[in-house]
Amino acid sequence: MIRLALVAFILSTATAGATPAVPASAMPDDVLGTWGRDEAACTDPASDGRMKVERRSVQMFDATCTFDRIRIIADGIFEGRGPCVAARGGRRYRGGVSLMGLGDRMMVRFPDRRESPTYHRCAQALPVR
Repeated sequence: MIRLALVAFILSTATAGATPAVPASAMPDDVLGTWGRDEAACTDPASDGRMKVERRSVQMFDATCTFDRIRIIADGIFEGRGPCVAARGGRRYRGGVSLMGLGDRMMVRFPDRRESPTYHRCAQALPVR
């Protein structure tokens, strides 16, 4: 619990200018794949609680963000920034996501939200809907 609180603190206080930028292709292999908000999201094809992390993008239920670059916030914590396209209507906006791998779990922080949900690695790679 203390580790998750520390992670949330790091994610919420990290500044973009104080961390090194690396090419988007530097996204580490251990965060790539399909992740679900809970076990049901990983096994129910109708669930909208999945996201897919690829080398240069994150696909979520409501948008896909393509990374221009990523920043290393701390060991194991990466922030991807770049243009996002809303799934409905195709509206483009600047966005990003911070990812912190915790083995088979990953904490995710979106800049416009206060919460930092934890996703679980899905054994089955169902499509994001």
